[in-house]
Amino acid sequence: MAQRATVTEIETLVPNVVQLTVAFHDEFAFEAGQWVNFRFPDGVSRAYTIASAPERPEAVQLCVRVGSGQGGAALQRLEAGTEVSVDGPYGDFLVPDDARDVVFLAGDTGIAPVRSIVLHMLASKDPRRITVLYEPNQRYILYSGDFDPLARDGAITHMSGNIETLITRNLRALSTATAMVVGFDPFLDRARRALRDAGVGEEQVIAESFGPLP
Repeated sequence: MAQRATVTEIETLVPNVVQLTVAFHDEFAFEAGQWVNFRFPDGVSRAYTIASAPERPEAVQLCVRVGSGQGGAALQRLEAGTEVSVDGPYGDFLVPDDARDVVFLAGDTGIAPVRSIVLHMLASKDPRRITVLYEPNQRYILYSGDFDPLARDGAITHMSGNIETLITRNLRALSTATAMVVGFDPFLDRARRALRDAGVGEEQVIAESFGPLP
């Protein structure tokens, strides 16, 4: 069911990646890791991932890579204060309800749902150990202002770099954890292959595809 919402802020996080903050006119609830279908005033619609935690439903943040197609053009025309329509939430990239620790493997803007999940796990005092392995695009580290302080405080483990290298460095954690993999298809293929080569069973892996590179 579509809900009316207003874009309250548009922030450029790194080149070609923006964060939209959206205020819903009516109550909006979602689970950490989900996404919405965002419809622009001109009718163009795109699937955007929620990057904020469910604890802040009054200011939902969407992380978006700006492509070269109609969606990218619509984003570049978008202004704060614009009223839009949002369908959702959708998706089942959700942390399982079990006792296993969680290792996230994210590529590029795939870090957005990971941010939502990690902030929610910490807010709800989830006792599981959290490891975030992140392969950024062009060395632009998204949401380092959130993850770096958490890592310094020991709340999470956070590493950035080549995903195959990070998997090799974290085999002990991965051996008994749920591996949650998210990003565009080329990253997903590489990460899943590296996990298989490392002996991580398919039953341990939850994957979410962002589709082909925009």
